[in-house]
Amino acid sequence: MWRRLLWPEFEVFWFNSVLNRSSEWGTHPFHWYFTSALPRSLLAAYPLSMLGVLLDRRVRLFILPVLSFVFLYSKLPHKELRFIISSVPIFNLSAAIAANRIYNNREKAFWKLLYVMVLGLLLISLGCTTITFMASYENYPSGHALRSLHQIGHRANHTKEQWVHIDTFSAMNGISRFCEKEFPWRYSKEEGIPLGELRQRNFTYLITEHPAVDGFKCLFTVDGFSSVRFQRGFPPISMVREPKVYIHGNIRNDDFMDRHWPGCSR
Repeated sequence: MWRRLLWPEFEVFWFNSVLNRSSEWGTHPFHWYFTSALPRSLLAAYPLSMLGVLLDRRVRLFILPVLSFVFLYSKLPHKELRFIISSVPIFNLSAAIAANRIYNNREKAFWKLLYVMVLGLLLISLGCTTITFMASYENYPSGHALRSLHQIGHRANHTKEQWVHIDTFSAMNGISRFCEKEFPWRYSKEEGIPLGELRQRNFTYLITEHPAVDGFKCLFTVDGFSSVRFQRGFPPISMVREPKVYIHGNIRNDDFMDRHWPGCSR
């Protein structure tokens, strides 16, 4: 597949660690893991894990190596949650110890206040989890786009290849090899093709983030998550969706014209 002998894991290690080129994939500030990644991953467990360190000295034997691990990884400019995801169980362990201590002492005046705060944190975590789940569900529009294209664009006994070009945005938002179909469907994920050059290629369809492409007609769009909107009534929060992925057909190809396409709203 790679047209040369290689060890994929070693290639990744060489590129990221030896050549130190991981920053080409984007960078975050030093504090990103502590101020963004871990708070969003742990939610209520994040402050409770810090409290657990203070309440039980035994936890420090587990937390300190993990904190050191995250701290060392923070020195790399390129950061991703998956790099430190192995630290989450230990933070949850510390949070569980803190929550257990607070629950066992909830009848005492000061601990009762902490108990109420923990209940509030759990409710906030539940709400945040619900919102992020709904957003994530709407966050892979190109996968729905390719499935719809297969359904509408399918023709029985069709012997002509149907070339589908998938741009970088679409490939990152729901399309994988598991979404692909057998002949007559063929796929291209070539990167860096200028918009003006697409009409010169022999693509039947485009799945792209661009609403208009010369030489192609927009057939339909797929909405994706845009933002969160607060509203009166229940539920108090709703997801705002807007067109994210556009499916275009080559105007030189007459095969798709005799099918019913949803159309594109501008």
